[in-house]
Amino acid sequence: MKKITKAKMWALIAELRSLAPHRPLSYGESLQVARVQAARLRRWLEASEQPDINLIWLVEQTAVPVSFVASYKLGEESGMTTDERTGSLEMLINGSEPPLRQRFSLLHEFKHVLDFDNAPTLHKQLGGGITERRKVQVELIANEFAGHVLMPAPLVKREWVQWQDLATVANIFNVSVEAMAFRLQRLGLTGEPKPRPRAYFRTNGLIVCTRSGVLEAAEA
Repeated sequence: MKKITKAKMWALIAELRSLAPHRPLSYGESLQVARVQAARLRRWLEASEQPDINLIWLVEQTAVPVSFVASYKLGEESGMTTDERTGSLEMLINGSEPPLRQRFSLLHEFKHVLDFDNAPTLHKQLGGGITERRKVQVELIANEFAGHVLMPAPLVKREWVQWQDLATVANIFNVSVEAMAFRLQRLGLTGEPKPRPRAYFRTNGLIVCTRSGVLEAAEA
């Protein structure tokens, strides 16, 4: 892929940011926005059918510079998105971590870039007013984005059905075995089957499945 100009990169960032409503989002809404942004990014890269996505364009772009720094400069964290060092937005990646981890961290931080300007509004409702819980949810949302960019659900399902081997599928997507194992569980392709739902919502009320199997209606 050719080097992306600053103008083209800012246009991409603006396009992905436009997919998020300009209002406080619930945790569920934030996860869905992250998934939609990830899918749009894949299409923008013309990589919707390509398991192993090349991220050199993101490393080399200069609109939001990427720097690989020593672990101690990040407090042993994997990455950071900030405008405090230079007055301009930048992504810092832990250069001491394995390359596969750096790929995930790079996309994780890119999600923070997308949310950076509107974070006070977008994240206002997260955590139910508890600051630490909000921080955790913000990080999980960024993980969701990175996971969907690196391991799109349709492609993961396709390769898993064919190979049924964790290490092989992780290698195909150029991700760590741990990341792929988590992704497969999230998609319900491995692990214990999820229990059948006991309650179903309808527009005119709540339909509850009782232990006897009888459906009862209650007002929502």
